[in-house]
Amino acid sequence: MTGQYALYLGCTVPVRGMNYEMSARRVSERLGVELIDIDGFSCCGFPAKPLDWQAGLLMAARNLALAEAQGLDILTLCSACTGTLTEANHRLKEDAKLRAWTNEQLADLDHVYKGTVRVRHFARMLYEEVGVKRLREEVTVNLADFKFALHYGCHYLKPSHLYDGFDDPENPQSLDRPVLRRRHPWIR
Repeated sequence: MTGQYALYLGCTVPVRGMNYEMSARRVSERLGVELIDIDGFSCCGFPAKPLDWQAGLLMAARNLALAEAQGLDILTLCSACTGTLTEANHRLKEDAKLRAWTNEQLADLDHVYKGTVRVRHFARMLYEEVGVKRLREEVTVNLADFKFALHYGCHYLKPSHLYDGFDDPENPQSLDRPVLRRRHPWIR
């Protein structure tokens, strides 16, 4: 239905968020979304950025280049990975000198960053490509009896200039709308 995507697990999901991965794979299968595992994906660079921004950027750029080589956009499950990869992608697209320097470094690994990849969180893809209506139709469990809280994560929508105007970072709706069904006054 919505195509193929490179599933980016990063370093945290495989060890601390296996439930996210299992859920994403099952939901994708049901909705006709094909998730491709890219051999060689590594940490996004988020932990390295505060210590050495160039090392963090190169880690992200390498992952972006791996997806580009397969002709696939990236779906992430971790909002920190989303933010890090999106920021690196944005910086490299905007800054030709930085892109050239990055590609010099990546050449040692036989990789090249072209700037053709798009990075999105899995939930954003569901919201934009599958849509709220279909997501609600596919729910097989009545959620009305459950008490839960939605958490967008610090980097899901911020810094907002990186996310093409997707959702409102001060009053986000993209996770709430598919789940809460107007039971609360803040849901549009």
